[in-house]
Amino acid sequence: MYLTFDVGTTSVKTVLYDKNGGILHKVIKEYKLESPKVDWYEVNPEEYWNAVMDGFSEILKVSGVNPSQIRTISGCSQGETIILLDSEDNPIRPAIVWIDNRAIDEVEELKKVVSREEFYLTTGLIEMEPTWSVFKLMWIKNHEPENFRLIDKIFLVEDYIVYRLTQRFVSSCSLLTSTGLIDIVKKRYWDRTVDYLGIRDKLPEMVPEGSIVGKLVPEIASRLGLTENTLVIKGSMDQATSAVGAGNIDPGIITETTGSALVVAITSEEPVMKKDVPLPLQPHVIEDRYLILPYAQTAGIVYKWFKDEFGGDLMGDSDRYDELNRLAESVKPGSDGLIVLPFLAGASYPENDPYAKGVFYGVTLKHTRGHFVRAIMESIAFMLKKILLNVEKSGIKVDEVHSMGGGAKSDFWLQIKADVCGFPFIRMKEEETSTLGAAIIAATRIGDFSSVEEAVRLMVKKDRVFYPRENLRGLYDDMFDSYNKIYYSLKPIFRKSAFPDNL
Repeated sequence: MYLTFDVGTTSVKTVLYDKNGGILHKVIKEYKLESPKVDWYEVNPEEYWNAVMDGFSEILKVSGVNPSQIRTISGCSQGETIILLDSEDNPIRPAIVWIDNRAIDEVEELKKVVSREEFYLTTGLIEMEPTWSVFKLMWIKNHEPENFRLIDKIFLVEDYIVYRLTQRFVSSCSLLTSTGLIDIVKKRYWDRTVDYLGIRDKLPEMVPEGSIVGKLVPEIASRLGLTENTLVIKGSMDQATSAVGAGNIDPGIITETTGSALVVAITSEEPVMKKDVPLPLQPHVIEDRYLILPYAQTAGIVYKWFKDEFGGDLMGDSDRYDELNRLAESVKPGSDGLIVLPFLAGASYPENDPYAKGVFYGVTLKHTRGHFVRAIMESIAFMLKKILLNVEKSGIKVDEVHSMGGGAKSDFWLQIKADVCGFPFIRMKEEETSTLGAAIIAATRIGDFSSVEEAVRLMVKKDRVFYPRENLRGLYDDMFDSYNKIYYSLKPIFRKSAFPDNL
């Protein structure tokens, strides 16, 4: 059996798997983000640790499994969030969470030292953003110099959990990828940013993804009731293990997750970084593979916004979704000319336009609530198609798309995506793909499977395939063209009206 964890932004999932990929028990523990100022987000590192340990304890208590049967612990976490310990292993300050945007000035500071092109071609990160760990560390150096001087160890979240379990200070390239501190092609720390900060001796040793880090320390083994022979396996960032858990380990397979945001993951054998078609890139958790990870920050959250604001007369939260879906299903493809720009919080990849706004274009007296819902669903499919076209322009072949997240629960929406994008869409049976991927990596590492490919064949299961309907190709190609023309026509207006002088 394989015990796993996924430390997310506001909760930890702990899941116990058997060798067939079946879930024996799952626990979710939530914690609260602290926001001392606008755009600042922090968490006490003990919150992460306690949530993981409480989840493990509950699984062992409720599942009734023999602890000696649990062979490994492995996991994943959010990226970019930094945890700082002093020489006594005490937290110096709360963790600065990945969504924290306080380091805007530090972005401008580094731009004077490193060009955008060099930054991208070295780190795989298209833009310099306060999200990346390097800027959070620069902020601490500039604004909390005493705390910066106290730093003995710098962790990302999964590294921190592994350290508490084993007392080994290690990380992996696929987890460090979005820090801005590593060269993803050479797979080592990047001298430019590491030396600029002066933190080389404070960074973890880099070990290969899926390495056996060590055994549980006696204190933790005793607390959990596990044997000291339980092996801790090095995991990765959640998006990388999630790709494995969805079977995305070979070129040609793409995964898309439609939750609040739209996240796309593409496996590549080469580090694809082109100036004319830039794609965000990171090392995969699979050896000699890379992950291309474009995303759009407003997807399912647009549907939720519409449900909350315009579905209040419908009964119940989940029932409102069901009723809105039924209304949308009664509308013919193309929504009678209604086209949505779903940029309710700016546009991410590939537009990278923080000034973009949401637009409902072509509204007439004929349009009903069902038209608006279908048009929103079609607009998310258009966003996805635009990403996939850029992927193909970079020379990567797309064969099929594996779908996850809340959006994958809707047969209707998956069929729209297949029709718009022109590829088969496959819904995965297992929702918890991030922890399943961590289990697959661990199972392979200890020899339960001869390869990740073999483990994926047995542990990853498909639910249903949605094939594109050729008779709708022309309609959706025309609508996609209009979708793009509407955005580019309005782009200068978005920027001009971002901060009106008369407010």
